Amino acid sequence: MSFIQNISNRLLSKKEAPKVSKQFLNWNQLSSIVVIAYDNQLGDVVEFINTCKKSNITIKVAIIYNGKPENAPKPHFEHIILDKKQFSFFGVPKEETLQLLNAAPIDALINLGNASQTKATALSKLITAKCKVSSFQDPIFDISIDSEEAINISGYLQQVVVYLNMIKTT
Repeated sequence: MSFIQNISNRLLSKKEAPKVSKQFLNWNQLSSIVVIAYDNQLGDVVEFINTCKKSNITIKVAIIYNGKPENAPKPHFEHIILDKKQFSFFGVPKEETLQLLNAAPIDALINLGNASQTKATALSKLITAKCKVSSFQDPIFDISIDSEEAINISGYLQQVVVYLNMIKTT
């Protein structure tokens, strides 16, 4: 772990998302999803967005982008571009960014980053959602779905839908 990541983790340990009652939700119970993705993952997210729309689930994609603002992606789905101005030097999101993402209630948050991607993990910790999903284990996530290295993001998101459909609620 790098020096910057250590500092980021220390700063994050002192911050908490607003409290929400945590719960496992079946796919059919979801009304809103936020996906945290990097700009190189957008092509793999489109099929998942279409699946959400078919199920009448509102979806927003928070795109972490490290390039020049004029070169930022302009996808044809609801999204928010999060460039370096929305984060501190250590990768912790600024308060305005969190307010924007926490403006509406979120049923599920899906982190498409990995354990070493500080910005995605910081967003996942500080965004309020009833259920948080990732491909790696961390106490901030309610569900961790292991993915094989060979599986792409699109395949991983299909697995998320399968697992969320398997959840039985009373």
